Amino acid sequence: MINSPSITAGARPSTQGQEETQSLWLSHGESDSTEAFFQTWLALQCSMIEGAAQGVLVLGPPESGPFVPASLWPQGKEPGELLAEVAGKTLEARNAQIVQAATSAVVSCPLVLDGQLHGLVAIQTASRQEPELRDMVRQLRWGLYAVESSLRNQQSGDEQATRERLIATLDLVASVLAEQGFVASAQALATDLATRLDCDRVSIGFVRNQHARVIAVSHSAEFGERMNLIRAVGTAMDESLDQKSIIVMPARDSDVLVTRDHAVLSRQFGSDSILTVPFSVGKATRGAFTFERPAGRPFDAQAVELCQAVVALCSRILEDKRLNDRLLPGRILDVAREEVEKFTGPRHFGRKLAALVLMVAAIFFSVATGDFRVGATAALEGSVRRVMVAPLDGYLATAPHRAGDVVAPGAVLATLDDRDLKLEYYKWASQRDQYAKQYQEALAQHDRAQSSIVLAQVQQAEAQMNLLAEQLGRIRIASPFEGIVVSGDLSQSLGTAVKRGQVLFEVAPLNAYRVVLEVDEAEISHVRAGQKGSLMLSSLPGEVFPLSITHVTPVALSREGRSYFRVEALLDRMSPQLRPGMEGVAKVEAGNRKLFWIWTHRTLDWLRLTLWSWI
Repeated sequence: MINSPSITAGARPSTQGQEETQSLWLSHGESDSTEAFFQTWLALQCSMIEGAAQGVLVLGPPESGPFVPASLWPQGKEPGELLAEVAGKTLEARNAQIVQAATSAVVSCPLVLDGQLHGLVAIQTASRQEPELRDMVRQLRWGLYAVESSLRNQQSGDEQATRERLIATLDLVASVLAEQGFVASAQALATDLATRLDCDRVSIGFVRNQHARVIAVSHSAEFGERMNLIRAVGTAMDESLDQKSIIVMPARDSDVLVTRDHAVLSRQFGSDSILTVPFSVGKATRGAFTFERPAGRPFDAQAVELCQAVVALCSRILEDKRLNDRLLPGRILDVAREEVEKFTGPRHFGRKLAALVLMVAAIFFSVATGDFRVGATAALEGSVRRVMVAPLDGYLATAPHRAGDVVAPGAVLATLDDRDLKLEYYKWASQRDQYAKQYQEALAQHDRAQSSIVLAQVQQAEAQMNLLAEQLGRIRIASPFEGIVVSGDLSQSLGTAVKRGQVLFEVAPLNAYRVVLEVDEAEISHVRAGQKGSLMLSSLPGEVFPLSITHVTPVALSREGRSYFRVEALLDRMSPQLRPGMEGVAKVEAGNRKLFWIWTHRTLDWLRLTLWSWI
């Protein structure tokens, strides 16, 4: 109950007026409703203004409206034309208005609370002087503090009720989250709802096979699905779900819903007050909550609003728990069912269009054919690779060429130090001359035995000279043909000792190459000798070289964790830019196949092998 502050009258009323005013003050102080409070307040204001003929208090939602009369004085009398016009101007201008006519005047004052327009009060009185009218406006402004206090108390009560509903909702959400399983969470929520909302029974049901199935009943840990009560509650839920609307029993005057099943539930089990709130998750209706109370405790608007808020928040949590508690086959089946419904049901045009495009593409690529080519890494090698070795033990004297140099036929690649050989050669030459003199002396003395021995020594010396001469002719290591030095760099090893047979250089020709392909073992069955292909080198990415397969090595090799076969091929076209050792990618043409098979055969082969290993 709100008491109005004292209002100073603009003129002293008569004794009869004082008695009426006191009666109004008494009624105002005993007002038990907001409407009665506003009515007595307006009557007080008009009784304290001498000559007041009519008054109106207009209220409405802040700023937005619509603004309608909350009380009239005299009660039941509609506002006159002038009074209504001034009230409209006050709402538009948001400030006090004083309008004088020929025989009457209207004063109005807006009700602005926290910067928002809530309404106005306007009083029509007899015409009088401007100062008196301003005193009336001042009096109305003082009087509006009582209306403002009433509105603030009303707002505070609404906010308190909202806070209480929010706290209750959060507590119920916490009770749902505290449980691990779906059924346990639903049971805890139903019991907590029945306790907090003073219900005899709260039931929670979820849609299954187009019908609501009760999964939790308050204060009941176990219940049979065929119990009459459970069947009746499930039928009442179906009634609400079919109409997609809240059903309240007893029915409200504005409701035009079918409540036959709810009436049966009420009649059979003594629940005179029933509330069923359906809920949806996403766009699909998933279930309903049914609240039951005995007679004398109907569900008012606040209780219905609280139940709706709790159901809206907790239903999503319960649905998530239900989905998480399903077995894997059930999850797969539900996902498949949802996807089928999206493809066969309304909406989801983008998904359907994408599925149609994929289906057409799959059909096309399953029928269309294309060239199947086997890819492999490849490298160039010289068709002939001549190895240049040290002809004898010695020391390296010169090495004018190294790997990468293009050399002409007969170009000297390196020479060995010949000083020891020459000294050895001169030694044997001197001995030969000595043996020759001895031979002449033996002949002169007719000593045949000595002459034969000395002749053999002469021949031995000549043989040694011939051997050394041959070795001296080999100290120059020359290129046998025009080509490129593939390996060998002795420019930093001059003067070092070399052994006979030691590899010093490798030379390959510039106009004869072969391509070595490393074909994966999974693709080797598609490669045969005589097939054509093409090669693109990393150093020449803009040029493609045709090739022909000449030989497939029947032995698998392993490198870097994979197995491959060595396949040799010859280039059908040469280029002066080619060099041994260049690497790239080769494609071998292996016939015409279905496009779908070309793109998926590796995956299918892997699946077959994996399945075989498991089985």
